[in-house]
Amino acid sequence: MCAMTTKLLEEAIDRLRELPDAVQDSAARALITLLEEEPEPADLAAIAEGQRAYERGESISLDQWRHDMGLRSN
Repeated sequence: MCAMTTKLLEEAIDRLRELPDAVQDSAARALITLLEEEPEPADLAAIAEGQRAYERGESISLDQWRHDMGLRSN
């Protein structure tokens, strides 16, 4: 076990090891899916920049963007 794991993570892994193999696999798939959904640092930076632009009043509505792009609203 890596020395960098938290006590809570170690406890969770220990508890998972006590479960049947099929349940361990299911839990592992769920954890991998959850980790894949975490935003990357670049995504977080883009979100933060978007929030700052919004706070500066540098945003437009989706309808305005669609109009500007020549798209029709659904």
